[in-house]
Amino acid sequence: MINLETWVEELPKEKFFPRINTEDCLVTISMLISNRINTVEKCFESFRPLLEQIPSEFIAVDTVGDENSDGSIDVARKYADKIVHFEWCDDFAAARNAGLKEARGKWLIYLDDDEWFDDIGPLIDFFSKPELYNNYDRVTVLEQSYTTATQTECTSNRFARICRISPDSRFTGSVHEMLAGVTVRNEYDLKDTFIHHVGYVGKLSKKKVERNRKIMDRELAENPGNLHIWMQQIGGSGDNKRKLLEVSEKAVRTIRGLHLTDWTSFEWIEIFIYRMKAYARLKMWNELELSTEEIMANVSDPFYRGIVAKINILRNLADFDQQDMYEWLKIYMDSVEYCEGIDFQKDYVTCFIGDVKKQSMYDFVLQYFKLCSEECDDSYDGIRKVFFKLPWGCKCNERRSVLAYSLKEAMNEGDREAVEFMAEKFVSDNVLSEEFTTSLDMIRVGLETEVAVGSFKGIVSGIDIENDSLWIMSHAGECVSQKILDDKLSSDVDASGANEGLLEICINSGLSPERYVENISWEEFANAVSMVIERESRHLDMIPEFAAKVEKCWKKCLKREYLLSNLRRRYIFQGSMLFSKVMEESDLYCDNVISCAESMYAPGLCRTCSNVLPAEIRFAMILRKALDCRKKNDLKNCLGYLSDALDVFPSAETLIKRMVQSMEREQRRETAVSDELVKLGNQVKAQIMALISQGQTEVAGSLLNELKQITPDDGDIVTLEKLCR
Repeated sequence: MINLETWVEELPKEKFFPRINTEDCLVTISMLISNRINTVEKCFESFRPLLEQIPSEFIAVDTVGDENSDGSIDVARKYADKIVHFEWCDDFAAARNAGLKEARGKWLIYLDDDEWFDDIGPLIDFFSKPELYNNYDRVTVLEQSYTTATQTECTSNRFARICRISPDSRFTGSVHEMLAGVTVRNEYDLKDTFIHHVGYVGKLSKKKVERNRKIMDRELAENPGNLHIWMQQIGGSGDNKRKLLEVSEKAVRTIRGLHLTDWTSFEWIEIFIYRMKAYARLKMWNELELSTEEIMANVSDPFYRGIVAKINILRNLADFDQQDMYEWLKIYMDSVEYCEGIDFQKDYVTCFIGDVKKQSMYDFVLQYFKLCSEECDDSYDGIRKVFFKLPWGCKCNERRSVLAYSLKEAMNEGDREAVEFMAEKFVSDNVLSEEFTTSLDMIRVGLETEVAVGSFKGIVSGIDIENDSLWIMSHAGECVSQKILDDKLSSDVDASGANEGLLEICINSGLSPERYVENISWEEFANAVSMVIERESRHLDMIPEFAAKVEKCWKKCLKREYLLSNLRRRYIFQGSMLFSKVMEESDLYCDNVISCAESMYAPGLCRTCSNVLPAEIRFAMILRKALDCRKKNDLKNCLGYLSDALDVFPSAETLIKRMVQSMEREQRRETAVSDELVKLGNQVKAQIMALISQGQTEVAGSLLNELKQITPDDGDIVTLEKLCR
């Protein structure tokens, strides 16, 4: 009931901002005003452009009185057409109805003074188009409710307080009020903007929760059968699981005592589910099982059955019960598929809107797969059942991971039927989706044995769908002619996406891949190279041979040099390759990287090895100097350049260490040889001196000539020559 002290203050139409003609009012904005001087003007300013451009009115509902106002009412007078002065009586619906009574608009936007539009433009666009506002009954927009004063953390929900109004429209509920009497046939989801809400930041949150609790306690004392208020009371428990249990059990007990249980009532069902969630959080498994049996026996609605399934899935994850989890997973998958097929926001007003989601479904499936793999050796049967049950048509980012896992398992088992079944689920208008081919290609790249490769090709070639990517995957690594490629592939096919195997086919067949990469973006080519490198890395010893094939069939160009540099980097940075071969490939690697740099950057940058160049390019330039010094046996400078190269590119640590160790071994070997020669020379000199003392100067001279060959720089040779004379 509206308070008898309510009175309306009419305000002048002239404002400090231009107003559109309001005789024919389309939109009424109604706002409850309390003491929020810090945000109230921001609120008004956020929707002022709508007042300027759309036939509209603004009604401010004063809930504190001028005598108690912090100045918010005076600010409101600058913007509002009317101020409804309402004597607060702990009843939000009554305050809202006081404003609604004065509304002239066909649409109502009802707000509080602690929330504002980020950008009102998209809503102005909506109300500028009769073909939109005449065909919808409600508009929703995302609301960000901040939980910190810095406004860096928030929760998000759909703001549904923009509605068409009728003579029967009326607010109900003394707290968390709802607009009743609105028939919502079509709902418009407003994009490209959102609502800021700061009403529950810091101490305000605790204060508001306590205020709301007192209002609801009073309401329930007068009307204990009010399921809506019970719902709000339970929702106010927040993260306090003991409080949640206490309030939800009290609600269930009271409602049962009044014989008001109605399994067709969403409010009763949700109160019951709240209690189940409390049981689950407190690990009261017996109580949860009894509640589960009761609700599943009485509720056929797929959405609510899905929520019950989620509660039990999370429990089964903790208990590692594969079969039980599968049964609940089936129910949850049915629920997700059902919700995908209906206008959910139109058909449900629920506190559990986030409990049945396709993202969660795919996450649960992955966890179930993991559970199967850990629980028994023969895990595939449990996993396979999901392939044929899963509603693959529910598209989201998480689906890709499930698809990749499923295809890998099916391929490992050689399960042609499962792969073909999944392929059919990803065909639209006779076209196989890129998501499917990309996932399949990831598996191809990861194959390690020839047996696995053969099995993969056999299954892929058996998929009865014409698709370039499938043909390429089933022939990757083979040698074919250009004519076969032209006959089997589309004229516009390229090596992007899942078709990077086309590079391998061309290179192994001695065909230039230029035509298949010339029109793809650099990012697409880089991705293709990454996949080729991943595949070739399964046979590291063969990379030099593969690189040689690239050089033979493909003329020098930027993309060729990029592929070669990546191939050779993968080879030379691997510490297990034959060092002599690593040195050969390191020379070629430097050539490839420097060639890329010269094609991409100004000559001056490359000549000076400028610091603005990417680290790998500078590394290759310094490494080239080190290798040149090594060839000249200038080991000192070589070591200096290697140290500089490592500073520039730490990823090359294994390669640089091997090079340094190799030179250290050479130095030790040379030192050992030198020491041995000195020792031998000393022995020969002793023999020469003995011969000279015996007068055998001719024999001594012959031996001296041999000494010159061994130690030509020995300073004693000149003295010995004089003695021999």
